[in-house]
Amino acid sequence: MKVHMIMAALAAASLSAQGVAQQGEESLERALADLNSGLTASATSNVDISGDARIRNLYTSGGDSKSIDARYRLRFSFQVNEQVGGTLGITGFENWGSQVVDKVVVPNDNNIDTRVDLAYFHAHDVFGDGGTMTVGRKYFTLGSGRILGSDDWDQAPQIQTGFWYDHEAGGANIQVFMLNSQHDDDAAGSIGGAVPAQDDLWGLTFDWSTEGEGPMGNLHVSPYILSGRSGGIGLEDGYYLGALLAGDLAGFGWDAEWATQDEGGDAFAVSTTIGLDALSAIPGVEDGGLMIQVTGADNDFAPVQYPWGSQGAIRHGVASLRDFLPNGVWSSDTDTMTAQLGFAPGENWNGKLSYWAIENAGADTSAWDVQLGTTLAGAVDLWIGYSHTSSDDTGGAGAAADDDIIWTTLGLSF
Repeated sequence: MKVHMIMAALAAASLSAQGVAQQGEESLERALADLNSGLTASATSNVDISGDARIRNLYTSGGDSKSIDARYRLRFSFQVNEQVGGTLGITGFENWGSQVVDKVVVPNDNNIDTRVDLAYFHAHDVFGDGGTMTVGRKYFTLGSGRILGSDDWDQAPQIQTGFWYDHEAGGANIQVFMLNSQHDDDAAGSIGGAVPAQDDLWGLTFDWSTEGEGPMGNLHVSPYILSGRSGGIGLEDGYYLGALLAGDLAGFGWDAEWATQDEGGDAFAVSTTIGLDALSAIPGVEDGGLMIQVTGADNDFAPVQYPWGSQGAIRHGVASLRDFLPNGVWSSDTDTMTAQLGFAPGENWNGKLSYWAIENAGADTSAWDVQLGTTLAGAVDLWIGYSHTSSDDTGGAGAAADDDIIWTTLGLSF
């Protein structure tokens, strides 16, 4: 405040020296206006305001029936001109129940908090080469998110602070980035395990698509590299190489992802949707489409790790609604198989029935999931998820998974 007052006084004195008669009583006001002109947002900027709010409860058989959490998000998007814009997002969350550690990503186990988790700007053609630069803090997903991602299911979705640069070249969108994985405790992510906080990450990826009439049909390819950075940009600090692919084969849609880690571990995921006309004859079945997915991860493979609980990879619902795999389907030494069928139990209702077979560290777990969703009053989303699991694990990631859970969620987007 003292610095501002001194600058304002000097500005006023300078104007007065040019002639009090000319400036009159406006000298101080004009000096203050000049001083603060760079601190005032343009009133002509286009601003879009959006947000969402939700409340949900987790019931676990044999446990506490009240594990309620709530979250609200408010987002402001500014378009300064045709090339430059920015986003500011605020997230508030709280937990009313006892199962904070299992289901809510809250640094330091706080039960209530508010944070600015989106704060970035983007500028197109800033260097005159047609590329787009993004700088700041935002959600970010690499590939499918199995290695590094931001899961909207989490109370406080994972955020990345860094620099992204996108450029189109020969039909492919190329992106390079430098990140520092951030959370409210300022702890950073690490490649494959626990390393000191503030270990930066850098990477490169591009998207390339083709439309063809051949046996592969439409094909989408997105390879990527993600590496740690300590004392220079290099692969010696730990890295992942991977690729995400999707397309059509013999009339069936498919997608696949493969990744390898510097220490030799590999992981893969393959899925396809098979159209079975016989299934459409079942009452309530929507289109007879059956999705089948198979995944595997070596013992030496692990997604990006975080000191507060390995929340770097997208994990909710990727290995049953029970969520007992700490890093999703690419948890170390894990194989999964799932079959999922969509159905419509009634007007304005949709649902999904899933079966999971999971082997983690030699322990076998099976799960049956049922999900139902609808929209109330034309705006309020109701979602109910039920899962029954059974496991022969007595001490690993699937321990205490021999139970039933029910998720109930109410949400509103605006």
